[in-house]
Amino acid sequence: MRTIFFAHDQQENPEHRKHVLELSGYVVRLFANHAELHDAVMHGPPPDLVLIDTLLEGKNGFAATRMLSQSHPNRTWPILLSSQIYRLRAFREEALSAGAQDYLLQPLAPDEFLRRINQAIAYFVPPQQTTGAAG
Repeated sequence: MRTIFFAHDQQENPEHRKHVLELSGYVVRLFANHAELHDAVMHGPPPDLVLIDTLLEGKNGFAATRMLSQSHPNRTWPILLSSQIYRLRAFREEALSAGAQDYLLQPLAPDEFLRRINQAIAYFVPPQQTTGAAG
């Protein structure tokens, strides 16, 4: 079974999205803040995808994405950012520049939500390791 780490917004109940994912066969681990998510990524088996809400306790989702991307340059899992309030194109661009593979504007219909999750996992290409030029 594939595992999704889901760091969720404290203002919105994550159970609906968790339930949709679990009905599709995913194992979902919920994290209430950035510190819990970071600890799980650092010390546990890697997830198949990390889903982060933008309103996150500790660090906002953009900062959490940037930190995970920088601390795991060779990761084998995509990061998706999700927001119900940050709807402008500039926020999508910020999410992508922070290292997210997609930016999900909520609410999404369950079938569209699953399609985007499945697509991110299926088409994720791990970042390339940067090495010094051979000379």
